[in-house]
Amino acid sequence: MNAKNHLPEEPVRSKGEATLLPQGYPELSATVHHISASGIGVVAPRVVSPGTAVDIHIHSHTAHGTVQSCRPEGEAFYVAIALTG
Repeated sequence: MNAKNHLPEEPVRSKGEATLLPQGYPELSATVHHISASGIGVVAPRVVSPGTAVDIHIHSHTAHGTVQSCRPEGEAFYVAIALTG
């Protein structure tokens, strides 16, 4: 565990709902798939381009990140986000 933000160093599978606020895109509801101290992977209904800055809201917590990749996953998209600051 990373004591700074209480998240595991290695990605762990997770379930939960998140709201994404990607810069230049409308708000998206997403399902959390993986989470770690350095990033979060979510499944969202639309594409979010790599390099896009994004705010992630989960319950009463907010994180900031940058989309690293976005690939089709069934009828949705898996969005990998590197957490920043």
